[in-house]
Amino acid sequence: MNAALSFEATNEILGSVKIPATPAVFMELHELMQKDEPDIDEVSAAISKDMGLAALVLKTVNSPFFGLRAKAKSIRQATTLLGLLNISNIVAGLALRRAMEDSGAPTPEHYWESPVNIGMVSAKLSRQFAGVSPDEAYMLGLFHNAGVPLMMMRFDDYLKTMGDAEASMVDVTQLEDERYKTNHAVIGYFVCRSWGLPEHVGELILRHHDVVEVLAENGGAMSKTGISLAVLKMAEHIDRRYWGKADDPEWDRWGEQVLAYAGISSTDFEDIVEDMTELLAAG
Repeated sequence: MNAALSFEATNEILGSVKIPATPAVFMELHELMQKDEPDIDEVSAAISKDMGLAALVLKTVNSPFFGLRAKAKSIRQATTLLGLLNISNIVAGLALRRAMEDSGAPTPEHYWESPVNIGMVSAKLSRQFAGVSPDEAYMLGLFHNAGVPLMMMRFDDYLKTMGDAEASMVDVTQLEDERYKTNHAVIGYFVCRSWGLPEHVGELILRHHDVVEVLAENGGAMSKTGISLAVLKMAEHIDRRYWGKADDPEWDRWGEQVLAYAGISSTDFEDIVEDMTELLAAG
């Protein structure tokens, strides 16, 4: 990718589409979390003011993917069980997802269902690895493809480009760069910056198709960045399997390397796939 061309084209695209505004609850929560000692009651009250979002938060944290020992019956209790930072990251992810959904941008099949699945599975898988928090894995799963609906708003042939990439076994960002001088990962990175998401989450969104390069960093030694990306790729594949998609060109390219990096055998991973798809089917 020619970085200069890509970022120039990105700015042009961002100027021609409407990025959904940052939700008010996210802005208020962000302000509260900047205090030296955030107050749990203030944070809980800010979330609870949006009844629809509060209900969605409770449904999310009480799912088996987050592994709470006891179900949270209130936002205050959920915040106590998960911690302020964890609950604020989950709320941010859900609030921003709702903003994207409400924007009315065109999307591919299962676009909104799949990020939720991927976020949930990522949260569950991340518990197996030190240094990767479930809430950040969840946020990355939700937003790694945040640039896709904006690309679809700008380019009428974008769905065809996605299909062409899968059919030709070419990475979609490579084909996007050739046709549009930018790609959905770069757009997603700028969207996340405009919303004030954590910088390291934005960097992973920017690089979520650079699997070989990221996993090879530091001589291939396991890192938070590397395992976060490996978890994301495993979750993406599990989501495809959940929807009954037998073919997965990306997993064919990277799956073996991802599993080796994570220290998971192919046999054990098949067991994980079965367990996760059952949990997803159970709702």
